[in-house]
Amino acid sequence: MYKNKTIIQIGSHEGFTSNDPIFSEVDSTTRLILVEPVPYLFSRLKKNYKDRFGDDANIIFINKAVSDFTGEIEMTVPSENNDFSRLPFWASQLGSINSNHATGHIPNLNVQKIIVKTTTVNEIVREYGMSEIELLHTDTEGHDYNILSAYDFKIKPRRVMFEHKHIDGLFCVGPKYMELSNRLTSLGYKKVHQDMEDTIFELQ
Repeated sequence: MYKNKTIIQIGSHEGFTSNDPIFSEVDSTTRLILVEPVPYLFSRLKKNYKDRFGDDANIIFINKAVSDFTGEIEMTVPSENNDFSRLPFWASQLGSINSNHATGHIPNLNVQKIIVKTTTVNEIVREYGMSEIELLHTDTEGHDYNILSAYDFKIKPRRVMFEHKHIDGLFCVGPKYMELSNRLTSLGYKKVHQDMEDTIFELQ
């Protein structure tokens, strides 16, 4: 339980899903920065957390994408018009800056292109005056390298969790993963977990 801790989650989707690592592990004392760029998922995210905690929870919702620059970016995302009840539970989680990412998983998926505003981890940390972070979690369908490589780590999260499954391209793990892992190691982190999709580094 992340009681009285601060979490930044990038790619929060709608929060209440079976593969979300924080929704069931936080309480009303957890300071949450939840970032989700897809408008209909962002609306569900806010509803799911407010249904659980009401309006008193210490949550900041950001309807942007996180990248290595501030501006705008084009994403290809699963359309809200899909019948998600007939698709894998993760079908709506495939929004990506890679235009072939979603259909690379589900060829007949109905997708659309959207332009979203971007921010950076540095900007989030600065804007909200963060002095400590328990967990920095990124799940961005291939953009995790860009996000974490651009962060200056002046404030070091105790744990960094990122999706590595597509870090070097669709279903590809290679040089970018090694570069990011080496950088985290050089900053005093140790890899404590790796599965088919995610890697966790912990500050030593």
